[in-house]
Amino acid sequence: MRRIGSYLLIMLFLSALYHSAAFAQQTYYVQSVKAKVMSMASFKSKLIAEVGRGYKLTSLGKEGSWIKVKYGSLEGYVPSLLLAANPPLNKQSIIKGEDSALQQNVRRRASTYTSAAAARGLTADDRRRLSKEEKVDYESLEQIEAVVVSDAEIQKFIEGGRQ
Repeated sequence: MRRIGSYLLIMLFLSALYHSAAFAQQTYYVQSVKAKVMSMASFKSKLIAEVGRGYKLTSLGKEGSWIKVKYGSLEGYVPSLLLAANPPLNKQSIIKGEDSALQQNVRRRASTYTSAAAARGLTADDRRRLSKEEKVDYESLEQIEAVVVSDAEIQKFIEGGRQ
């Protein structure tokens, strides 16, 4: 039983060595527009360089959420969130054409009036039709909406409600 435990411990140790060696030699590519290569694993440390999207860096290890990289003859640290093992994908555009032609055919935002009208719902003709079919009384609703109450009437109502 001890022999199996010793064997498992040795295998675990060798596995850790293998994975750290494989990790240390891994190539990473910058995925963001720019990535800062720092002298230490901290944003407060000295800036070594800024590298652009797609820049290839060789990993020397990992410290927390930072990857230690080789930059020229220097060693630095880059946040692991900005790096990936695969090169970044090129942006593809489905629409082809001149910018001026595209600008002329761009759909513009609806006006405030159009948006408000759409939010209110049905047209008057639709209301009349539905009122007959669905037994909904839109005429009474329109009469209620037409009532105007003055500020003085509102104040009088509020004062009367407190008594």
